Amino acid sequence: MALQMTKEGCLSQIDLCTVGTVMSNEPALSGAMWFFTGHGMAETAGLPSLPKTLQSYAGTVIVTAKGGTFTTTTAGMYDTESQAFSQLDKIVKGTDRFSNSTGRLIFLTGIGRQGGGFDSRARGELCVNE
Repeated sequence: MALQMTKEGCLSQIDLCTVGTVMSNEPALSGAMWFFTGHGMAETAGLPSLPKTLQSYAGTVIVTAKGGTFTTTTAGMYDTESQAFSQLDKIVKGTDRFSNSTGRLIFLTGIGRQGGGFDSRARGELCVNE
């Protein structure tokens, strides 16, 4: 996924949203829209012994695909110096094709790219109803 910061449709209290298109070998996900909304952020991940360049954040993701959507809760870490992040998403709700995906985990990593945004990779388990 190539994630970009966005203001369009962003209802984040901390003014942090990203959007991207999922590229996948799984036809149910290919072309889906990934929309992250940040809900909170803490410097040094809330631990004073960590460098100030390390930030922790929490939010939600809504993935809109052909035949359904799923929603995750997200917790992650972002390093402002290297512009890299990793986050763990837990699927909390799914509709239609993704209604059996609740409780599944997705791990996302990304690194900043020139011109803005992040090149990201997602790994995890998603149940797709046929």
